[in-house]
Amino acid sequence: MGSPSSAAPLLVPQSSPSGATAVDFVAFPAAGTGASGFRDWRETLPADWRFTVVNLPGREAGYGEPFATDMAALADDVAAELRAARAAAPDAPLVLFGHSMGGLLAFLVAHRLPVDGLVVAACAPPGIRRFELGAEPPSDEALRGDVAEALAAAGVSALFDEAGEGLLDEMVDLAVPVLRADIELLTTFRAPGTPLNCRVLALYGKDDPLAPAPWTSETTAPADRSFLDGGHFFVQLCPADVVAELQRWLAPVPEGVR
Repeated sequence: MGSPSSAAPLLVPQSSPSGATAVDFVAFPAAGTGASGFRDWRETLPADWRFTVVNLPGREAGYGEPFATDMAALADDVAAELRAARAAAPDAPLVLFGHSMGGLLAFLVAHRLPVDGLVVAACAPPGIRRFELGAEPPSDEALRGDVAEALAAAGVSALFDEAGEGLLDEMVDLAVPVLRADIELLTTFRAPGTPLNCRVLALYGKDDPLAPAPWTSETTAPADRSFLDGGHFFVQLCPADVVAELQRWLAPVPEGVR
């Protein structure tokens, strides 16, 4: 992507421990969304976790910037910023968390710098995904429906109940081009030819129609799979449940137990 120096940073810090950092936790939002999709996580994550969210160009802090058009170049840019940011806590375990499309971007970033764990939520493994250029693009009506569903899942729609539907419609109109750009960005995704060597956890919503395929072929380390209540947007609807599962997965294994 080659972000110019004047562009907004891709990494948006959310919280940082006052003492030692137990986990350096970086979240990658789903297609069509930005850093605000994780706004409820700050109060849910442990106080000793350093929490950062990736915000892609063209939305929120980067509003007005050109959208990213190449996923590999975007992963290069995120990895470069993350490598520099790691100087603040170089010894803390680095865990990347990606929701839906964000899982694929986190996967690419994990191929570019050492990570201790990759968590993908509502995201099928790269080996079974197909995104081809030239496919029939979705209609604006279909995208508006997807945006409305995402806003409802994130609790944003409820904020406009008293203000009226006009403001909500305006927000949907603003989000549709973002989602369309991210769908086009997905067509540039190409999986690396080699597996990761970090642990992977795949989280799936029990009510999500997405097939809950395992990620075992994407890493030489253990790959686990867990199921949580909710549909495709369980990450926004039930952050406490997701964080509890993350803590369970990251808990050290007692001596003598394997």
